[in-house]
Amino acid sequence: MTTGFVPSSESAMVRGLQLQLGLRILLAAFIAATLLWQPPDNHLWLHWGVALTYAVVVAAWAVWGLRSARRSPAEPARSVALFMLGADLTVVAVLSVEAGISSPQAWTSDVLQYGLFLIPLIAAAQLDPVISAIVAVPAIVTFFAINCVNRSVNDDEPWGSIVVTTGVLSGLAAGSVALSWIQQSNTRTIAGLAQERAGLLEEVIGLEKRERQSLSERLHDGALQYVLAAKREMEEVREGSTDGMDRVELALGESSRLLRDVVRELHPEVLARSGLKAALTSLADGIAARTALDVSVDAGSWPDDLRTEADHLLYGAAREFSTNVIKHAKADSLRFTLCRADGRALLRIADDGVGIPPDRLAMAVENGHIGFASVRAKVLAAGGDFEVTGAPGTTISIALPVPGTD
Repeated sequence: MTTGFVPSSESAMVRGLQLQLGLRILLAAFIAATLLWQPPDNHLWLHWGVALTYAVVVAAWAVWGLRSARRSPAEPARSVALFMLGADLTVVAVLSVEAGISSPQAWTSDVLQYGLFLIPLIAAAQLDPVISAIVAVPAIVTFFAINCVNRSVNDDEPWGSIVVTTGVLSGLAAGSVALSWIQQSNTRTIAGLAQERAGLLEEVIGLEKRERQSLSERLHDGALQYVLAAKREMEEVREGSTDGMDRVELALGESSRLLRDVVRELHPEVLARSGLKAALTSLADGIAARTALDVSVDAGSWPDDLRTEADHLLYGAAREFSTNVIKHAKADSLRFTLCRADGRALLRIADDGVGIPPDRLAMAVENGHIGFASVRAKVLAAGGDFEVTGAPGTTISIALPVPGTD
C-alpha cells in the first residue's frame, strides 16, 4: 500500500522546491536592489546581464522542478541541485569580485557579498546534508576571498571584522548541514511510520477477510448442517415418526448451541451488559469449569462500570490466547491481569506452560491459524503495544490507549 504515501511524499517535495524558489527569488531581488541603489561605477551592463541570466536560469529550473515533482515522487537528481547551488554561488561571487575590482570606490561589492548568507539556507532546503556540506565550504571560502579582494583594494576594513563575519557565515553553514540532517532523518522516520501503518492496515484487512471466511465456514459446516438434517427429518415427522421428532429436536438443539457460540464470540453479552472486568471474570470461570487449569483474574484497580473503546479488542485477545493455552500450552495455571495507567489499558495473560517458539507467529499465519497475528495486527493498528515473552511459560502483554479514563 505504498500508493497511500505517494501524495504526502510529492507534497513535501513540492514544498521543498517552493522554499528553494522563494529563497532564490529573494536572492535575485537582493541583487537587483543592490544594482539599483548601489550601482557599480563601471560595467553596469555586465552586472545586469549576469543578474538577468541568473533569473532566466532560476525560472527554467522552477518550471522543470515543479513539473517533475508532480509527475513523479522520486527525488530530483543531486547533480541538478548542485548545479543550481553552483549557479547561486557563482552569480554572487562574480558580481562581487568584478564590482570590487572595477569599482573599488562603490559599495556594490560590499553589499553583494552578503548574498552568500542565503546560499546555506537554499542548500538546507534540499534536505540533503551531503549537498549542504559540499556547498558550505566554497560559500565560506568565496566570502572570505571577496572580503580579501575588497580589503586589498580599499584597505579600510580590519581583519577582525572579516574573521568575525566569516565565522558567522561558517556557523550558518554548519547549522544548515545539521538542519538538513535532522529534517532528512525526520522525513525518513515519518515515511517509515506511514509505510508501517499502511502495512498494518493492509494486514488487518487481510486478516479480517480470513476471519469472515472462517466464520462462514463454521456456520456452513456447523449450524447449517444441523438445520439441513432437521429439514430432511421433517418428512418422517409428518408421518408421525417419534424417532424423527427426536432427531429434529436434537439437530435444532445443536444448531442453537452452535449459533449461540458464534454470537457470543462476535458480541459477548456479558461484555456489553457488565463491562470488561465482568467479562474477563466470566471467561475465567468458564475456563476453570471445563478444564483442569487454575485460573485467576487480577483486575482490582479496574472500575466495574468502566467502558472503553478497547474493551472488545482486549476481551477478544484474552479469549484467543486462553484458547491457545488450553489447546497447546500444557499449562497448569492461567492468570489474567487487567489494569490502567497513564491513559492506557493494560492486559497481561500469563501461563506456566511449554512456551511459544520465537517463530510461532509467522508459522501460525503460514499454517492458516490467524488468531495470534490477527490480534497483534489489530493492537498495533490501534496504536497499542504487543509483546510476547516466555521461558518458562508464556506472557502476552497488550497496552492500548484509552484517553479520558484516568
